[in-house]
Amino acid sequence: MARPHEPGGRPADEPPEAGQDRRELIRLAAVELFARHGYRGTTVRAIAERAGVDPALVMYHFGSKENVFSTVIRETMRAEELLPELPHLLDEVADTDSADDPAADGKCPGGPGSRLLRGFLTRWEDAATRPSLLVVFRSAMEHPEASQLFREVAGGELLLPLARRIPAPDPELRAVLVASLLVGLVTGRYVVPIEPLAGMELDTVVGLYGPYADDMLLGRLGGSPPPGLPGA
Repeated sequence: MARPHEPGGRPADEPPEAGQDRRELIRLAAVELFARHGYRGTTVRAIAERAGVDPALVMYHFGSKENVFSTVIRETMRAEELLPELPHLLDEVADTDSADDPAADGKCPGGPGSRLLRGFLTRWEDAATRPSLLVVFRSAMEHPEASQLFREVAGGELLLPLARRIPAPDPELRAVLVASLLVGLVTGRYVVPIEPLAGMELDTVVGLYGPYADDMLLGRLGGSPPPGLPGA
């Protein structure tokens, strides 16, 4: 016999902690299905079936497929999830003495831009976090609402905090340039894999792209002028 449900879909005898567990099961099922079938190809019924719950429970926790989708994007793009080391990196960017030392922590060669790049790509290298990231990036390319949400969340979680700490002219432009580098790189490496970039070792990728990220954060925008020109 089916369990009685409260209005909205939650089983009447379900404790609150069980509800949180079920919500997470639903979210993980949605990540898997969105990654496999896209937003349009995924239904509430399919999410419920994959999570092993009643569709009414999906509606109870999220209200709609759109809300499931936006939750996946927001939780994936949270700075503490996407880049846990961001606070340290922001401090390093703001500290020009540290930024001038290409091996300040003795672990990762390059400046703060290189470290930012490595930290971001490390999330993509992780099989546990890559599916959620693929959902976000692929959906932002094909779904206008997802694209807008991506810009809002990325701006608030990453770009604005970064721009506020850059001790160089045009900080907002610099933050956007770094973000554009990251988006283009992950697109060619993970979202729409292009060889040989997709098959390179992470250290090689950071070695190639890191200096550009460092310059975008703290260097001369547009590169150094040729010898003999003013400012050279």
